[in-house]
Amino acid sequence: MTFALAAVGGPSLWAFFGRFHPATVHFPIAMISIAALLEFLQIVRRKPGLHAATSLLTTGAMVSAVAATLMGLANAAGRKPTDTLEAHRWAGIATTVACMIAMLLVARARSAEGRKVQVARGSLFVGLILVSISGHCGGVLVHGEDYYSEAFPEWLKFRKRDDLPLQMPGIRKVDFVKDIAPIIETSCFKCHGGAKGVKGKLSLATKALAMKGGENGKVIDPGKPASSSFYMLLLEEDEEKRMPEKAKPLPQVQILKIKKWIEEGAEWPEGMEFKK
Repeated sequence: MTFALAAVGGPSLWAFFGRFHPATVHFPIAMISIAALLEFLQIVRRKPGLHAATSLLTTGAMVSAVAATLMGLANAAGRKPTDTLEAHRWAGIATTVACMIAMLLVARARSAEGRKVQVARGSLFVGLILVSISGHCGGVLVHGEDYYSEAFPEWLKFRKRDDLPLQMPGIRKVDFVKDIAPIIETSCFKCHGGAKGVKGKLSLATKALAMKGGENGKVIDPGKPASSSFYMLLLEEDEEKRMPEKAKPLPQVQILKIKKWIEEGAEWPEGMEFKK
C-alpha cells in the first residue's frame, strides 16, 4: 500500500528509495576493503594468485556500490548542491565504476598468475582509495566539517585567525591610527565617509559621528563586538548584507583587529578625523 501511494505521487517513491542509502553504503566499503586487505596479505605471503574469496567480495562490492549510488542520487535529489555534496556524489560514482572494472579484472585473473593478477590487485587498491574518499565526504555531510578536528587534542587544533582569543600573550594592544584607520579609509570611507549623503545615515568621519551610529542605531558598542554591527556585518555570509558592500570580504587578520579593537574599548583618539 505504501509503495502504491508513493507511485501515485511520482517523485516520492524515488525519494523513499533514496532513504536507504545510509543502510547500503557500508556494504561496498566493507567488501572492497576486505578484498584489498586479502590481496595485500597475498603479496606479503608471496602468493602468485588471487585469494579464493576475492572474486566473490569484488562482485558483492560492485552490486552493492551500484545500489548505494542509485540510492544516493535519489537521496540527494532536490537538495541544494554544495561542494561537499558534489564531491561525495562524484566520488561515489567513480567508486562504482572502479568496482565494475575491478570485478572484470578479477574475473580474468581468477585462475591466472603474473601481470593479470598484479593489475587486478591494483584495481582493488584504487577502489579502496576511492571508497575512502567517498566515505570521508559522506561523513562530513552528516557530521559537519569539524567532525575530525573537534576531536583533536587542543595542541593539535588549527585555529582560523578570527577564532584566536582576543587577549593573547605577546600581542600588543590595537592602535586605532595604525590598525583601524587604514581599514576605514580603504574599505568603509567610500560609503560612510562624509557628514552628509552617507549610506544608512552612518558616517565614520569622526569619533562622534561613528559612535552616534546610523538609521538603525549604534554600530559600535565598546567592549562588546558581538553587539556591534560594525564588526558583525563583516562576518555575514549573505553577500547582500555583508560589509563592505559589493566587495570581497575583509581579510581575516583585519576582521580580527576590528574585533579586538572593540573588545578593548573601541578607543578613538580625540581630534582624529577623516577628510574626504
